[in-house]
Amino acid sequence: RSPQTMIEVDCYQCKSNKSELYDTENGHNLVKCLECGLLYLNPRPGLEEINEASKSGLHRGDNKSKKFGEFDDKLKETYLSRLNDFNYATMFSEKKKYSWLDIGSGHGELVETLANFGGEYIDIMGIEPNVNKLKAAIERGINLKFLDLETHQEKYDVISAIDIYSHLPNPPEDIAKWCEMLNEGGELLIQAVDSATLSLENQHKPYSLPDHFSFTSKKLLIQLLQGLDMEVIQVESYRLPQYPVFSSMELFRQIGRMFMPGRSANFNFSPKYPDGDLWIRAKKRVL
Repeated sequence: RSPQTMIEVDCYQCKSNKSELYDTENGHNLVKCLECGLLYLNPRPGLEEINEASKSGLHRGDNKSKKFGEFDDKLKETYLSRLNDFNYATMFSEKKKYSWLDIGSGHGELVETLANFGGEYIDIMGIEPNVNKLKAAIERGINLKFLDLETHQEKYDVISAIDIYSHLPNPPEDIAKWCEMLNEGGELLIQAVDSATLSLENQHKPYSLPDHFSFTSKKLLIQLLQGLDMEVIQVESYRLPQYPVFSSMELFRQIGRMFMPGRSANFNFSPKYPDGDLWIRAKKRVL
């Protein structure tokens, strides 16, 4: 594989070029903006490299890059719980059809959950650049496509983006584009990891550099959305999936993983800040 072209970037959130080294991983630097506190990869891969990586799903920092995973039914349980927490049942009880676009759908777990949840009152489509995940989802009967959002003209009532914030080459620009794709009064549902304010010893690792480009915080993401004329209507924080909840059964499960080839055990039952799984529902202001 040819060496990566790396480019220097300023802070995505506030455009400052003042930063300090925060940490290193896989030979890459994670820096902290001295103005707003965003954590971001600098230097980072060029746009062409990013696009190729996302289409193939090959993550350079991940030595298991040949494994693309598979559809995860447990994720559907999580998503159903989140949809209930955010009162989407109320939306679908209005007996009006909503158009919903899910960006970065992976294997399509959220799209399948939403199709069942909204029933006849949702027109749901997901987009996924990874050709392997896309093919598997289509074979399962899930409505997934690959579209270039730069040229896509459709508008939607709701756009969701789960677990992709850190993969965005420029979060303010990318999220501004999503806002343009919303109908009047439309909504965004965004998930990100709330970790930019953590001290180094409490950080959620690994960072998966250089595949993740930045890490935000609750305050920074709310500021970004409000700056795009979005009204934040609900914010929830959940325990990150990499931190198992302690029980004797879970303890035995992790001990068992120690003896399984290709698996690693996780005994991090009580991190200081486990609730870094940030979900925000925001509505486009009617001008």
